[in-house]
Amino acid sequence: MKFYLVSDDETAASLIRSAILDRGLEFPAGNQCRLAGVPGLIRTLSQTAATESRQGAGAEQQSTILLVMPEDVERGLEAVGLIHSELPCRLLLIGSIEDSRVVLRAMRQGATEYLDQSELSSELNNALDRIDQRKTRAWTIGVWSACGGAGCSVVAANLACELAKKPGSCGLVDLKVEGGDLATLLNLKVTHTLADASRNVDGLDATVLRTCLVSHGSGVQLLSACTEYPSFAPVDPRGVQRALSLLGRQVDYLVLDLDRGLNPAAFTMAQSCDVLLCVMRPDFVSLRRTKLMLDWQADAGLDRGRIRLVVNRTGWSGEVSVAQIFEALQMKSAVDLPDETKAMLRAVNSGEPLQLTAPSAKFSRRVAELAKELKEAAGRRQA
Repeated sequence: MKFYLVSDDETAASLIRSAILDRGLEFPAGNQCRLAGVPGLIRTLSQTAATESRQGAGAEQQSTILLVMPEDVERGLEAVGLIHSELPCRLLLIGSIEDSRVVLRAMRQGATEYLDQSELSSELNNALDRIDQRKTRAWTIGVWSACGGAGCSVVAANLACELAKKPGSCGLVDLKVEGGDLATLLNLKVTHTLADASRNVDGLDATVLRTCLVSHGSGVQLLSACTEYPSFAPVDPRGVQRALSLLGRQVDYLVLDLDRGLNPAAFTMAQSCDVLLCVMRPDFVSLRRTKLMLDWQADAGLDRGRIRLVVNRTGWSGEVSVAQIFEALQMKSAVDLPDETKAMLRAVNSGEPLQLTAPSAKFSRRVAELAKELKEAAGRRQA
């Protein structure tokens, strides 16, 4: 789906561009021009269509041109008529609706819709809802813990590798903004990070995001947190949301390694997840902190039905049993991941996830079962 913007009003243009990009839709900066550039835009799009036709390219979705009406209404209507006569596209006009005669003339000239500029935000979002016909987005899985040392990053990395059965089908995002470990666990060299992607929100689009992604041999696409320590690189929450929206349109599954304890920013991200995996150790300290966190989340309005309990490193004498954890947390079920100390140490030290180096290990088999359940849940949503 391609968007083009024609506007002499920079304020309106900025709002329109942000609204499109915040939904994860592609909108390169080069797809914008002033009203005087309409003839050039028509030539460019006509040449592109002719080239694609000669090359036998399949028909793409209809392009959308958004045109902000200038103060000189006649000049704007002339541009509308020119676009309509030369290009087979969806044409949205943004302008004042005070004069109904102008609106009527614009529709007769070929406009698909006329949006009220005084209510631009709501009008544009409603129009984009009608245009954006993609019924599915990435199935998003948040991984978090109420205490340190539970193994969230290890679980997130191995789960992502299991979900990525074809190249680029799974995105993995390190949201531990004060220094995450996913790049180290996957033995990947990172050049640009989440902080870089969110630094210039207005310029963040699919092209910029691709420069921040690092491909792993498993097919996982990693968006890393800062790897330096101490790292307090500022991360704009709006930039993070846009990055996730953009990445969510490129992959089938999105795994988020959330900051421990769910700080306000991480809590906002958690609310958008389809499933939340709450990772804990089988000991009393972890159990206590997990219960406190679950109670706080319930008070904050987070749907507990989306939370799946993951008890990591089970199988030790003296541990709190899974049955006792069920009773204390009033959870119906949980995934228990057996402790694989030696194999896991080798995997962590070599930067090769256990899911890939030892797929028959008990831990790997349980993660594979969890991935299968998540895929089935995603399939039910799409159906």
